[in-house]
Amino acid sequence: MMKHDIGVASKLRKLARVFSLTAFSALALLGPNLVSAKLDKANTEKTVASQLDPYFKALADNNRLLGHMALYKGNEKLYSTTLEAAGNETLKSNKQLKYKIGSITKTFTATLVFQLIEEGKLSLDTTLDNYYPEVANAKSITIKQMLNHHSGIHSYTDDPNFINYHMSPQDKTFLVEKIQSFDADFEPGEKGAYSNSNYLLLGYILEKIEEKSYAELLESRIFKPLGLKNTFLGKAINPKNEEAYSYQFNGDMWEEVAQWDMSVAYSAGALVSTADDLNLFITGLFDEKLIKPSSLEQMIELDDGFGKGIFGTKYKLEGSELQGYWHNGGIESFVSHLAYYPEKDISVVILTNGLNYDLRTIYEKMLDAYFGKEVSVPEFGQEVELDEEVLKPLVGEYESETHPLDISISLMEGKLYAQATGQGGFPLTALSENTFEFSRAGIEIEFDRDNNQFAIKQGGRADVFVKVSGGETAKTVDVPLETLEKYVGTYQSDDFPLDIEVMVKSDKLYAQATGQSAFPLTPINQKKFAFKLADIVIEFDVEKRQLTITQRGVPRIMDKQ
Repeated sequence: MMKHDIGVASKLRKLARVFSLTAFSALALLGPNLVSAKLDKANTEKTVASQLDPYFKALADNNRLLGHMALYKGNEKLYSTTLEAAGNETLKSNKQLKYKIGSITKTFTATLVFQLIEEGKLSLDTTLDNYYPEVANAKSITIKQMLNHHSGIHSYTDDPNFINYHMSPQDKTFLVEKIQSFDADFEPGEKGAYSNSNYLLLGYILEKIEEKSYAELLESRIFKPLGLKNTFLGKAINPKNEEAYSYQFNGDMWEEVAQWDMSVAYSAGALVSTADDLNLFITGLFDEKLIKPSSLEQMIELDDGFGKGIFGTKYKLEGSELQGYWHNGGIESFVSHLAYYPEKDISVVILTNGLNYDLRTIYEKMLDAYFGKEVSVPEFGQEVELDEEVLKPLVGEYESETHPLDISISLMEGKLYAQATGQGGFPLTALSENTFEFSRAGIEIEFDRDNNQFAIKQGGRADVFVKVSGGETAKTVDVPLETLEKYVGTYQSDDFPLDIEVMVKSDKLYAQATGQSAFPLTPINQKKFAFKLADIVIEFDVEKRQLTITQRGVPRIMDKQ
């Protein structure tokens, strides 16, 4: 269960709206209050804009971002801006284009599933064999496990052959047979692992039950009730309909990216929308205009960090943490993010069609601007020249517990190159001795030389890679396996929002916070371990069944469950 009560947040949000309504009804008698309210809104908009305009200008000037970014208080837009490609530069405009939103589509699909559950046409315990018995483990896989990615169904987009058919129209039969051909990744309910196959099949199940197309169900059950005028199941991009293309920056200019055929993404990621429509959707969902409160409670309940078509997040605010809910998406070079904070009735919508920057940083800066925190204008480092002797220790083969591909780091003609398994190599631009980037793909790599590791960030995702061969090897403390196994378990604390799971993989200790990637722990001594890239130190006390996690000088004690 989650450590919060959506009902309380909902009541607070509704109370705020009732208060606003009451104040409005009294405006006929209290004219100055109306002026004050308008001034407060105008001042908020002005303050937010004064923070975010320079921020987004810096991103635009350095070709780090294309897209539409918007911030809402309820249905009132407090800020928005659009950055468009113009050859070798990025221009700001006031357009609100339509963007492919990728996996935010899954939140729409999950909403439809809960509507049918409320109507008695389906249940969370319904098993997949009722619809697709040929899928591996279908008799044991429930609708709930598909919604929260605990089914073990292999993701069809991870199929090596996916690259051969994702740009061509594919019918339901082909895609279902493809999914049926896969072995299970794990037993149903064993763990959580993101799989697009879950939501493609859920869309097909909805169609079977209702005998209507997925597009028709969206239109009648979500679009019309909420008044969404610019959201639809995508086809080939139509610029005459103000639909945006996606781009990659090649170092000189923005280049258009080849399109998927949307029949392949379908109910897992084929929707096109605008920021205004997405705000109407997420606020409508939490205002109970689409599903009942009990269904929303089930939707946001986390299991191994996964909700049912949605995820949870926290934002630090005045010594406390604000509970939020989100989903993001990525398709072609579109990367999107939709987040809502019920207690404050605040929505953040980011629809990018060209990204060379960390998405999470962008939406956190937008929240900072609203809550009055300083938003610093990013400074982008210039390339530095490094001697080959400085670069040589970084050369080698690296593996990750959270990324399916290995990465090889090589040195050619005084420059580092990175190459993922089965892909082409790309040059790394040195920004310092330990920090490198490949701006064309929005990749940043930071090395921890002492522990032969690096963290790679791209499009809001971060993975840690550990050197397994080549170059110099780090000298580490030897901790027996039997000692490491004593630390394994899940740790919790009332004053820390995330659980920490400690595990042993390949005779090494790893830690993983709820909803985040696992990271390796390097032993300092027999009880103390570090993850230098995030300034984390963890010390275990087996007798007390506790660990103390210290990050950036702040310690927290967590109890083993």
